[in-house]
Amino acid sequence: MNAGEEKKVKILFAIGRFSVGGAEKLLVRQINALDKKRFAPSLITLFDEQKDTFANRVRIDECFRFRFILDVPAFLRLYRYLRRKNFDVVVTSLFSANFLVRVAAIFARVPTIISYEHNIYPNKHGWQIFMDWLLAKRTARIIVDSEAARAFTARQEGIALEKFVTLFIPPLLEQRPPMDAAALRTRLAIPLRAPVVLTVSRLVSDKGHTHLIEAAKNVLARFPDAYFLIVGWGPLQDDLKKQAESLGISSHVLLLGRMDIQDVLPLADVYVDSSISTDLPVAIMEAMREGKAIVATSVGDVPVFIQNQKTGILVEPKNPASLAAGIEMLLTDAALRAKLGEGAKKKVQEYSLDAYMKAFEGLIHSLVA
Repeated sequence: MNAGEEKKVKILFAIGRFSVGGAEKLLVRQINALDKKRFAPSLITLFDEQKDTFANRVRIDECFRFRFILDVPAFLRLYRYLRRKNFDVVVTSLFSANFLVRVAAIFARVPTIISYEHNIYPNKHGWQIFMDWLLAKRTARIIVDSEAARAFTARQEGIALEKFVTLFIPPLLEQRPPMDAAALRTRLAIPLRAPVVLTVSRLVSDKGHTHLIEAAKNVLARFPDAYFLIVGWGPLQDDLKKQAESLGISSHVLLLGRMDIQDVLPLADVYVDSSISTDLPVAIMEAMREGKAIVATSVGDVPVFIQNQKTGILVEPKNPASLAAGIEMLLTDAALRAKLGEGAKKKVQEYSLDAYMKAFEGLIHSLVA
């Protein structure tokens, strides 16, 4: 290192594994955008990768191949790795890494530990809440994606609000052309001019898909040529398919599994988020950046971005009739769709990856100093 040259901060990022979700997408973009003149980043995962993940978009320095969460030999390998590498900072994302890597980092005496809490998790087990509370004592900061997540997590886990830092995630669409929209319509057997309503999220109860499918029945009664595309995966997939079949609308409610939001967004006339408990879904930010007309429930920090009749339409959570009314309003009025889409696009321009990274890097340097 030359005289006067700033010493690079050795920073380790850790995550359980890469699936196709907002936290994983952020981590990929974060590592690739990090200022390599000031930081020396490394990345580890804990579990073997599955198919169709973001793992091929970033260099993973080591996978510890945990067979289960309390795999002692794998944990000892992780601990020895941290001792050997002498990191200045460890940054963990999602529960398995927040738990295992923070414990190992404490034993390895890593000076600065940071964790991410990427959502509101009302269904955490008691032992998970206890471990988060205990490990927070040796965690320098907990980064959250919204003020709603900050308040909820602090209350749920008994952690002081001052321990948290809120960094709103920017849109994270890849810098590549999407799939050809006409070809994708053909592949999905959706007629060229048929209206499309899209949602992208994990298929879990917090996302409110059951209410969206109930709303779809009402919308299809008025717009029988419309299609509802539900992109995502999760434990509710079979239940949601059965619900659509029982309502007689399965031919117009398509559960597409894992797909990149960038490829399906061009098809959407309306983007919907039907969550009943959330902070701020990343997919909403991405739909806003693409100028889509949005219907979203008034939960978490969603109203900070979706301002009713300005950047989208806000509706009550757990209310299929309200969801249906918002969707029907937008399908009926192309001028309103254009107006709200433009408002959403302008609003989200206040948030960028560059600004996010500037705040993140500033936080790291302030803690290391």
